[in-house]
Amino acid sequence: MKPNTISSIQYFSKSLLRANLRNYKALAVMMGVPVFMLLSFWLPSLAAGPDEPDMMAFMFPTIVLLSVVIAGLTHATRLARWREQDVFRRLVLTPVPLPHMILGASLVQILMGLLQGLVMLLFGLFVLQLKLNWLGCVIALVVMVLAAATFIAIGSFIAAVTKKAEIAGYIFMFILLPLIFLGSFPSEMMPAVMNSITPWLPTSMAIDLIGVLFYSGHLPENAAFDLVGLLGYLLLFTVLSARKLRWKGS
Repeated sequence: MKPNTISSIQYFSKSLLRANLRNYKALAVMMGVPVFMLLSFWLPSLAAGPDEPDMMAFMFPTIVLLSVVIAGLTHATRLARWREQDVFRRLVLTPVPLPHMILGASLVQILMGLLQGLVMLLFGLFVLQLKLNWLGCVIALVVMVLAAATFIAIGSFIAAVTKKAEIAGYIFMFILLPLIFLGSFPSEMMPAVMNSITPWLPTSMAIDLIGVLFYSGHLPENAAFDLVGLLGYLLLFTVLSARKLRWKGS
């Protein structure tokens, strides 16, 4: 890309990032769901006996992942609203190509997802006093970025096939929440047929990676499968959304 194009993308991204940070209602919604889940597991764990399983430690990677990937909800509703209001048609007339605009918006949401994940991670370290591996947490940030990008690509595809921002938001959450819960349940609690499916879910791949990193500081044995799987989902939904939108202000 040309330097002037890069500077235009940076200006657009900075403006959009400031708008996101000033949208307190949207921030409250994005953080509200993972915070509610965190408290729902943390408060009962305070009264748990020493012989009872630590559900807070078990569910913490899932809650961190949720706080990261829920950024795709904002992205899906924003793109759907742009289509609904014919913003794409006006953006086509700008000097910066429309795909670069969408890239800038995606990068902003990846950053927002990473920031939300960091807030939850710091809460677990300093408030919940979870025994997390510091090096593993740093490496897990890379996985968080990949997971955020994957679900933002999914959000882009949802926005491409829906015409209403509200419907795009409902579809995203309808897909995300079951994937989160299915990806977090231990295999012994699931029927055999589900255990053959859950490893292929993007949430399972991300939770497997960050869960092991948080507590052991190294990647799991099947890290290659999980990383390639997340990259595959990212590329698949990026291509599908790009072809559906066609970048012509559809």
